[in-house]
Amino acid sequence: MRNMSYSFRRSSPPCGLPAGQAGLAGGHTVTEAQNGFGLVRHLRGEGKHTATVRWCVLVLLTAFCSEASVARGDNNGRGTKAVSLGNSFVSLADNCWAIVYNPAGLTQLSSTSASVFFVPQQFGLPELRTVAAAVVIPVGSFVTGLEVEQFGFDLYKETGLRFGVASLVDEHISAGATLNLTRITIDRYGSQTTATVDVGLLARVHENLKLGFSYLNSLGARVGVGGEQLPQVFLLGASYSIEKDLILVAEIEKDIRYETIVKGGIEQSLFDFLRLRFGLSNNPDKFSGGFSLTYSNAEFGYAGYSHPDLGWTHQIELSFGILP
Repeated sequence: MRNMSYSFRRSSPPCGLPAGQAGLAGGHTVTEAQNGFGLVRHLRGEGKHTATVRWCVLVLLTAFCSEASVARGDNNGRGTKAVSLGNSFVSLADNCWAIVYNPAGLTQLSSTSASVFFVPQQFGLPELRTVAAAVVIPVGSFVTGLEVEQFGFDLYKETGLRFGVASLVDEHISAGATLNLTRITIDRYGSQTTATVDVGLLARVHENLKLGFSYLNSLGARVGVGGEQLPQVFLLGASYSIEKDLILVAEIEKDIRYETIVKGGIEQSLFDFLRLRFGLSNNPDKFSGGFSLTYSNAEFGYAGYSHPDLGWTHQIELSFGILP
């Protein structure tokens, strides 16, 4: 979904920049991003005469991170459990954020629950902020989910709405689908809304082993006057529980335009209220970690991940059960 911003940049580069300079927003080189981050921090201390330049740089960098940070369009991941496991979540998908990674996993939630997720500063920039909230409600033989989110700031903003539904196919297999609506707004350039559909499957092939599969943007939606292709991504993963306290996950992610990403993670439960998590992924090489604390029907989670060139990003989450 993040590629939707291409329709703005390619047709008319912001601020009157030549196409080569506007290309920074496309995420073509990390060096360009690093230089841009440094320029933003420098311009914060300058006077009014830099306002226009700062506007340009902030919009371009926000679009860069929107496009480049996560190719499949979830801009950082959603949920501290998934992020701390290197976003290896397609085969777990056992909380509200299943609606993002694998809607089939919604069937694992037997009661109404909700979660709020917050990324205050992606790569240390407050302009790259994400706020998201999700709720899951079982309805008869189906489980439904709703998620809303916002990324960016006043000059460049992405607002998203997801609606998901899942059901058991048989005792050990579930299927689900998610409708995603995303609206991109760029100050002085207007806005655009697009829709995509994700589908997923989740199977418990053994008491301790689950397999998950998702196909994101399954209908091949396009955006813009030129009909630019939005990302189409396949996720395939497995999770294995060693006794009840230790879970191992592994996953491959394939955007049809880019190299395959290999991801993995581990979760260790301690004292029935504390869970520690670690994850790894490549293309680019990143490592992540986090924890969650549970009390009664509420859970607080933290996750952080390190990009080899752009530094750390921290996020927090509060989840709770609403009805038994």
